Amino acid sequence: MDKMSEVELLLILGFYYVGKEKNIERFTTLFNLYFGKDLSTQMILHEVSRFRNADPANNVGGASRGTRYQDLWNEYIAKDKISELKELYSSFIGQRFAELVNSQPKRAYKHEEKTISYKVHDEPKILAGTIEKRGEEYQRNHTVVENALYASGYTCEGMCGCDLFIRQGGKNNYTEGHHLIPLSFQPLFEYSLDVEANVVSLCPRCHRLLHCGQEKSQLLLTLYEKRIARLRTCRIAISYEKLLLLYSGARADEKDE
Repeated sequence: MDKMSEVELLLILGFYYVGKEKNIERFTTLFNLYFGKDLSTQMILHEVSRFRNADPANNVGGASRGTRYQDLWNEYIAKDKISELKELYSSFIGQRFAELVNSQPKRAYKHEEKTISYKVHDEPKILAGTIEKRGEEYQRNHTVVENALYASGYTCEGMCGCDLFIRQGGKNNYTEGHHLIPLSFQPLFEYSLDVEANVVSLCPRCHRLLHCGQEKSQLLLTLYEKRIARLRTCRIAISYEKLLLLYSGARADEKDE
């Protein structure tokens, strides 16, 4: 593993001291997204253990003495700069991190800006020829789905609060991509529905609720409000009422303006 920068280590210190080591999966996902890394939760926890050793409360007996971990502990915890550490950590968890760091260049730590390897650019996508079908399923671009899941941080955008599990053979939460406006309604729209703006990341329960459940209106409203601005950027116009109509199985032959 490459040597971590000071700001990266500070975030891990914040995770240990401020976040109380809660939700390691989400922290690791955000960390990798922002710094463009591919660290496992075990790697992050290894770094956390170095700060745990530096914590006098654990009485390890100088295991981290003379290390960067002890130096950062002394600088931010022992010298009572905890409020600054809390601000940094809270901004990171709240995804205001880049704005905070860039607006305060005189902080004690040095920040070498890095960007994630992929960023979704919402734009209208012109339909290419006829819509292909495989049986009763419309063809979709799986790269679009993967991009949307990645951009969501592998969280459930249904905001249901359920516990997610790690994908088998991987390091990210298991979530499923769902086209908010189903591809089967593509003939009602001028521009492609197979775009990241129209793909939401859902836990299996929320995904099944949209396909098979009765009480789905609140979930649809939550997702609609999160995505309508992005959909409009892609020139996909639809009202919440029309979206409900599409999910009801009723006919909706007219295009939304």
